[in-house]
Amino acid sequence: MAGLTGGDPSLLRRINSAVVLHALRATDSATLTEITRVTGLSRPTVEGVVEGLIEAGLVVEAAADEGTARRQGRPARRFRFRAEAGHLLGLEIGPHRVAALLSDLDGRVIGAQAKDVDENAPADERLERLRTAVAELLRRAGVARGSLRAVGAATPGIV
Repeated sequence: MAGLTGGDPSLLRRINSAVVLHALRATDSATLTEITRVTGLSRPTVEGVVEGLIEAGLVVEAAADEGTARRQGRPARRFRFRAEAGHLLGLEIGPHRVAALLSDLDGRVIGAQAKDVDENAPADERLERLRTAVAELLRRAGVARGSLRAVGAATPGIV
């Protein structure tokens, strides 16, 4: 046991953030107590993570449900994941076409754009067609490049 050391605190924060985000994405909204129960994290950890996610714009305090029975005292604060806080872009570079797909942070597809490419086209031409497809897709969807949180690219062949 003498060789065991503590973990990287920034890695632990990222893991805890991912766990809390996963819990929030699974429901419309949740209280700190509900998140604590689902994740198994301590309440102070959940509070810190939620505050960090609010600062990052990924989580927002949700309005209190009007339909729930009123208890005495102040209702618990509820939080929800903001799928609209950014976008994801998927790119495909194939032998006959290039394509781009845009989604919100929940993976709901907002739009797609594809361009045919000659099988013998050089890499520069393929990439230019892909840039054009991405620009058209973002313009049509009214999405700024700055709102992209992640981009993934796929191409056939050995890498």
